[in-house]
Amino acid sequence: MMSLKLKAKRSKKGLSGAVTALILVIASVIIALVVVGFAFGLFGALGGTPTVTQVGTGSLSPSTIQVKSGNTTSNEAVYVAVITLHSTGNVQIQSASIVGTGVTAIGFSTSSLTAGANTVTITFPTSSSFTPQPGSTYQISIGLSDGTTVQVAVTYTG
Repeated sequence: MMSLKLKAKRSKKGLSGAVTALILVIASVIIALVVVGFAFGLFGALGGTPTVTQVGTGSLSPSTIQVKSGNTTSNEAVYVAVITLHSTGNVQIQSASIVGTGVTAIGFSTSSLTAGANTVTITFPTSSSFTPQPGSTYQISIGLSDGTTVQVAVTYTG
């Protein structure tokens, strides 16, 4: 009777304890890597909307642009902001304005931001409601295609 029980016990099939432990360790490592990846933004493309942040402080300076109207070309005074933005994905710049002045952008050097660092030049018209002072810092509000707004700082160097 005793030999039948031993024989029945030995004939059971299944994974050995070592193989089971190895599978659990591998699964734990994979789960830990995924959690760390999301925590540190390594999977930004999977996370939905990209994050856009300013790198350093931008500059705002006076400039002129040529405006052509019919056969006549004239120079127009403008303010030019140069900023560096870091993006975690692709997004479009749709608008920009100098906060508190009502002055909105009339042009961008590029409206497409890609993943990584992007240098953007934004052109603003001169306005009687905005007279920047040298050394002063101003805020620019940039509207993006995903509905978010980024606030950036620029220092007037004129």
